[in-house]
Order: sequence, then structure tokens, then C-alpha cells
Amino acid sequence: MHANFRSSLFVCSLLVMTTATQAQLAFGGKPIGLDASNHLPDAPVVLLPAVDVDALMAEDLVLQAEGKARPYRFGYNHGVDLGLDNSGLWTTLPNGDRVWRLGLICPGSFSINFEFHDYVVPEGAQVFVYNDDGDVIGGLEAGSNPGHTTLGVAPLAGEHITVEYVEPAAVLGQGRVRIGQVTHAYRDIMKSNDDLFDSGSCNNNVICPVGDPWRDQIASVAMIVLGGSGICTGQLINNCADDGTPYFLTANHCLGNPQNWVFRFNWQSPNCNPTTNAPTNKTVSGASLLANGTVSDYALLQLNTPPPGSYNVYYSGWNKSNQPASSVVAIHHPTGDIKKISFSTEPVIPDTLDNIISWRVPAWNDGTTESGSSGCGLWDPNGRLVGQLYGGQASCGFNFNDYFGRFNISYPFLEQWLGSCGNTHDGYRTPAIGIEENPDRNTLIVAPNPTSGSVTLTLSGSSSGRARITVIDALGSIVQEEYLVGTSRNPTIDLSSLPAAQYLIRMTTTDHSAVQRVVVSH
Repeated sequence: MHANFRSSLFVCSLLVMTTATQAQLAFGGKPIGLDASNHLPDAPVVLLPAVDVDALMAEDLVLQAEGKARPYRFGYNHGVDLGLDNSGLWTTLPNGDRVWRLGLICPGSFSINFEFHDYVVPEGAQVFVYNDDGDVIGGLEAGSNPGHTTLGVAPLAGEHITVEYVEPAAVLGQGRVRIGQVTHAYRDIMKSNDDLFDSGSCNNNVICPVGDPWRDQIASVAMIVLGGSGICTGQLINNCADDGTPYFLTANHCLGNPQNWVFRFNWQSPNCNPTTNAPTNKTVSGASLLANGTVSDYALLQLNTPPPGSYNVYYSGWNKSNQPASSVVAIHHPTGDIKKISFSTEPVIPDTLDNIISWRVPAWNDGTTESGSSGCGLWDPNGRLVGQLYGGQASCGFNFNDYFGRFNISYPFLEQWLGSCGNTHDGYRTPAIGIEENPDRNTLIVAPNPTSGSVTLTLSGSSSGRARITVIDALGSIVQEEYLVGTSRNPTIDLSSLPAAQYLIRMTTTDHSAVQRVVVSH
């Protein structure tokens, strides 16, 4: 391995360690309250009122009967005012630093999430959130939501969490941390009880072989926790500059205050069947609203922080022509479930629903959409976005008539951010250091496949020279990465150290890129 690439890879590995194991954009560290050797007193606890789950479920049934053109509700929001000055407990540490801690209990909740309505964290200070199982979010710093003074915090499983703010002696009194809303989850969006079948049984896990041609598009899609208590879907979208600006497309009817939204990437079953849970910690928080409108139910956001490289995300391309796609794919989080993919082999039809100018999907041939899928993308056969979900009647039991706001109608309102570069523009994956990726539809051959050790890669159309090879597991994490210089068109890599499972191999040279599935068996 070339020395410069080796050092770059080492730096990237450090970045992965500080972000991939913790929810939200975090900066490492360990909560003081979880270290028994610190002998901190118990944190005072605020007990939130119990919620009437049966009444909330009954309200949800009425709302769902009116159609899916609304966020999927999973929680009840408690308005609170809990800050450093009126709640919790301060403890001064031997070195002069101070730590503030507060416990929150929502009796019977599946998870708890909350919003900081005032969030000012000075240099060196950190915020942690943890539950009774030792799951941790943090350390959160100013860079977790740069340039903003509010922050939505991702859910943690359980009915009891602790919020901890650590303030170094050098910045005593400079921080402002105030919780303005706490959400009691009466539905399990963490799937902590392994009940992963809330969505219709006709839905396909994205890891299934039917998803193989759509790996890039799948990597662009995120579940959105919005307003503290609702779920929608959306996706990263590319611009003409191919520069990785984190633009994000979803539906106008999902809007509230996106500054406090949490975006969960790569939440997908590692198995096709049966469905099993996966880490929920690849999240970022906060976005700015750039443009929205009701004409085609569009909302374009810019995430406050780009997803870290360890998330391995993709920025979807788009098609702004007015020609109906001959077939389409939707990728989404129905009823706040793990990521799914749906297929229609019929041409979409120009139509309207509630005056929303739409592409109507006449029928889903495999899969469907549901409440919670709102805002999810609709991709044409070339993998380009042509719309985002508004609503419709489709379900597993009646798989007809879904309506997606048309991208060609939205585009004039988005052009100042996405740019002008023709009717179609391909997607973009953030390149590795020193390598410019240009994903295309070339063929990657992996042999032997299955394998118990080494495989030889053949990328059609590629010239010899610099290459990047990444091996990605079913959870979307990069588990092996190699950089090759002066290689032939047929490099060999050793996979014998990987556990037996299915993986994706991406080979990228300076002029081509492609992905192929490989099975490792021992």
C-alpha cells in the first residue's frame, strides 16, 4: 500500500471511530456519570406524566384512515422547561470542572427523545445522553449543530435516560442548555423488542437481492424524526457541481421546524429473511429549509452537518424531464420500520391528488408504501429521482394509486441550489482522498463467488492505475478498504478475515466504478 494512502486511511479510521459508534455527530469521550469511580451523587429525576396509549392509538387510526399524506406519529410530546438554572444537579470535580446531570422518566415508553430549545456549548464542553443499558449519545459539542442554538436529540431506548453536561473550569458559566420538549414513544421506532414487522408483510428489505441494482439510491435514503414525535422519509440529492453539499429532498407536508429534526441513515436489516434489527446510531441532527411549496409537495433542505464518511452515503441524481418513467422504484421507511424497497413495472401517469401535481403510480407490483413513507423518492429505471411521495391509497391489501409530487414541476424552485446542467444529472458518492469517483453502470466481476478467501476483481472498461476497493457489510459499514497504485485491471484481494456473510464490493478507478455482491463462506 502506498505510504500516502496508508496515512490517509489511518486518519479516516480515526474519524470512523469517533462517529460510527455513537448516535448523531459526536466527538468522542465518556460520560462522567457512567464511571462509578467518580462517586457522583444520583442525578435528580423528572417524572413526566403517563400517556393514554389507547387514546393515542385510536386517534392514529382515524388519521390513517384519512390517508398517508401526513407524518407517521410514534410519540407524545411533553412541553417542559428544564435548564441548568432550574433543574438537575451540579457537581464540582476535583480539577475544577463542573458536571450537570438530570434524569428523565417517561413511564412505559419504548424510547425517549428530546429537543434542546437552547443549546450553546462552549469550547471544551460536551453533552452526553445515556440510558440504563449504557447506550450513549455524545459527546455532543457546538459542531454537532454548527451555527445553531437548538438541537434535536435522537431517541434512546427505554423509559429512563440521563442528560449530562460537562463544563471545563476555563469556560464556567458560558454554556446554555435548556430542554424544551420531551417525547414519550408509545410506538417502538427503535425496534428494541425485535418487533420489526409493523409495516406490511409485502414490503421488501433493501438488503434482498431485488435491491442489488439500487445500492447507491438506497444509501441516499434516511428516516426522519420530525417534530419530536413523527416519521417521514427523504433522501440526499446531488447538485450539478457534484460537490457533496448535503441537500436533502422530502415532502412539504412533513414540514415543521427542520432545525430540530434527526436524520437516521443506513437503518436496514442485515438479512433478507427473516428481518433483524440493525444499529440506529448513524444519524445527524438539524437542517435548514431552502425551498418548499404545495404545487408538487416539495421541500428542499440542507443538512446542518454532512453525513460522516463512515456512513457511506450517496447523493441521488435526478430527471427533470416531463416524460413519464416506464417503471419506478420507491425506497422508504413505512410506519417507521426498517428500510424497504418497492417496485412498479408500469409507466407512471400524470395526475393530481388534492391539487398536488403528481406522477401517479397505478400499481405496485412488489412492495407498497405506507404512512411514514411520506417524502420518499421515486426513481426512474436509470436511478434518477423523478418525485417524492405525497399520498395515495396503496397498501399491501390494495396496492394501487400512489401519488408522487413531480420533480420536473419542483425543479424551477430548486434550480438556484441544484444548478442547471440539462434535464438529467447522475448521482454522486463522496470520493476517498486522492480518488475521484464517477459511479457508472459498468460491470464488476468477482471470482470465485462464493469464496472462502481471495477473489479476483474485473471492472469492465477500466484502465490500469490507481484504484480504491471497499467491502461493505449488510449494515452499510465499510469493513475492509484497500488502495492500489499501478494495479492491473484484475487485482486480487483477500476476504478470509471477514465473517461468513453477504457483502458488497465497490471497485473505483479514476474513470469507472461499479458494485457487486459477494458471499463469504468458511
